[in-house]
Amino acid sequence: MAGRTSTGVGRPPGRVISRRQIERAQRFARPVLTRELGEDAAAEVLRRQRDGYVTVAPVVPPLRSPMSRMTLRLGVDVLVLDRALPAGLAPARRTAVLSGFVDNWMAGQFDTAVSRWVYRHRWPHLILRRWVWFWTANRLDEPAGWRFRFHPGNRDLFYGLDVTRCGIVAFLAGQGAADLAPLICRGDEAITRFLPPGVEFRRTQVIAQGAPYCDFRYHNVPAPPRQDVPA
Repeated sequence: MAGRTSTGVGRPPGRVISRRQIERAQRFARPVLTRELGEDAAAEVLRRQRDGYVTVAPVVPPLRSPMSRMTLRLGVDVLVLDRALPAGLAPARRTAVLSGFVDNWMAGQFDTAVSRWVYRHRWPHLILRRWVWFWTANRLDEPAGWRFRFHPGNRDLFYGLDVTRCGIVAFLAGQGAADLAPLICRGDEAITRFLPPGVEFRRTQVIAQGAPYCDFRYHNVPAPPRQDVPA
């Protein structure tokens, strides 16, 4: 695998980790680190974060499913950032840094008008998620990736989804960092604002906390009453 020097991003540290992935992870981490640790400490963590991809690259599984590749990047990025944090950092501060990073990372997937439009409109949303993401992941059935059970919608349900295998949980457990997985799961709440109008996200269990599957449900809810603006 190709390496890089510690003086800059340079060449990607491995074929499953791109230069763009590293640059985006640094962009999402920088404001959180600066806020929580200060500029000087943030700069040192960012340097260690950048260099950390060299170490982790050999153990990242090469996945073919677009959804699995994208989602595993989050697990890899959180692991690398966590390892870059100061060893004596208080647990509450560590959680604040990693949670803020996850929220920025998740919201960053909607940084283009096209991605926001697709996710916010029901039919494009369903086509992307059911057929491009979930069906492809199931068809490839990669052991290090994801597997899903889809529930069609009805009057009360836009659609439901059971995650029966989670690549992030498996990857982090293999790296001795299983405690990071529940923190990453909470990031799903950060993107609920991008859902179609009248859809509400609910979930009661996740594999990362010992459940047999994650139960994602997207419910149809009444639209809020219109607020008339006084003339």
